[in-house]
Amino acid sequence: MIRPAVPCEIPLLADIWLRASRWAHDFVPAAYWESHLDAMVEERLPGAEELLVLEVESRVIGFAALNGEHLEALFVDPEVQSYGHGSRLMAHAMAHHSRLSLCVFSRNVRAVSFYRRLGFQVVEERIEPLTGEAETLMAWQP
Repeated sequence: MIRPAVPCEIPLLADIWLRASRWAHDFVPAAYWESHLDAMVEERLPGAEELLVLEVESRVIGFAALNGEHLEALFVDPEVQSYGHGSRLMAHAMAHHSRLSLCVFSRNVRAVSFYRRLGFQVVEERIEPLTGEAETLMAWQP
C-alpha cells in the first residue's frame, strides 16, 4: 500500500535513507551521509510537500519525497530492493504528476538505468556542490 507518511515514521524513513544511501553510494564517504541524518529527520523529510511510504505486510519498506514536480528522494530498504518496490512508488508518483524531475549521482549507474527505463531523459550533467560528485538531472513527461 502506498499512503502518506505520518510524522512518527520520519525516523524510520531516515534510517532507510541512511542505509540505502551508504549502500548505493559507496563512492561518497559514509560520514557524509551520517552528518546529514539530523537534517533529514528535522527538515528535509518533514518539509517535503508529499511524503509517500510504501507499506508491505504492515512494514514500511520505502518512500518517495516530492516537492512540486521534483522528486527529492526515492529510497527502498536495501534488504528488499530489486523486487519492484521502487517501480511501484514511481508508478504512483508518475500517475499523479504531469511531469517529474530528479537528480541522481551519475556514478549510481543502477539508479540512472532505473530512471531511464521509466522514461526519464537526461537534461543536464553537473557537479553536486556538497560532495563534488557528478550528478545527472533527469526529467519525465508522458
